[in-house]
Amino acid sequence: MRIRELLLTAAVGSAIIAPNISLAATTENARDRSDRSAYSDRDRTAASKDEKDQLQQSLTTGESKSFYRQQLEKLGWRITSVNYDKPDYVEYEIVKGKSTYEVQIDLDKNSHKATKVDVAWNAWKTDATEAALEGKSVNASNRTTATTPNRYSERDRMKTAKNNAEKLEQSLKTGEEKAFYRQQLDKMGWRITSVNYDKPDYLEYEIVKGDETYEVQIDLDKNSHKSTKVDVTTNVWQADATKNALKQNHASR
Repeated sequence: MRIRELLLTAAVGSAIIAPNISLAATTENARDRSDRSAYSDRDRTAASKDEKDQLQQSLTTGESKSFYRQQLEKLGWRITSVNYDKPDYVEYEIVKGKSTYEVQIDLDKNSHKATKVDVAWNAWKTDATEAALEGKSVNASNRTTATTPNRYSERDRMKTAKNNAEKLEQSLKTGEEKAFYRQQLDKMGWRITSVNYDKPDYLEYEIVKGDETYEVQIDLDKNSHKSTKVDVTTNVWQADATKNALKQNHASR
C-alpha cells in the first residue's frame, strides 16, 4: 500500500512538473527564433549597408591621422582596436552600439595624408571589440593588437578567406536536399555551430573548422525541396555558439 502511494505521488508530481518543462523549452525556442536575424549575414548586410556607406562618405581622403580619430569620435564611434599604425597604413576596429566596422586608411609617407579610406565589414574582431559590442568598457591600454594584427585584419585575412569560401561553395553544389549539405559539411570537417534559419525555402548555417568560420546560405525550391542557390560568405555576425567554438579551437592550438 505504501509503495502504491509513493508511485501515485510521483505520477502526480510528474504531471505538474511536465507542463513547466514544456513551457520553458517553448519559451527558449521562441527566443532562439526571434534572435536568428541578429546573426544572419544576409539580413544584417542589407540592414547595415546605408550606415556603412554613410560612414565611408564621412571619412574623406586627403586628411591626416588625427582627423579620422576626431571624425569617428564626432560621429559617435569608439576605436576599440588599432590593428595597424604604420607610416603608410592605419587600421582601426570601431564600435557604436551593436555595429562594428574596420576602417582601413592608406597614407602617403611624405605628406602623411590619406590617399585611400575603406570601411569594411569586421568579421575578425579583437577581444576588445567583442567586449564593446557586449556593452563592456574598453580601456585604451587594451586597444592595440600590434603583436598579432594579421589575426584580426580584414585586409590580411580576406584574400585567403575568399579563396577558401569559393572552394567550399563549389563543394556544396545546387540541386540537392537539406540532408546532403549537413553530410557534406561533416565529411569535410566543418561543424555546424548555429542554424540561423530552417525554412521550407531557405536554410542558413554558421560553420566552424579551426579558426575559420563561414555562413552557408541555401535557397530551396518549396516543391522539390532541392536547392536553387548556395552562397558561402564570411561570417561577420556570429552566434554565441560560433564564438565559443572559435575560442576553444584557438585555445587548443
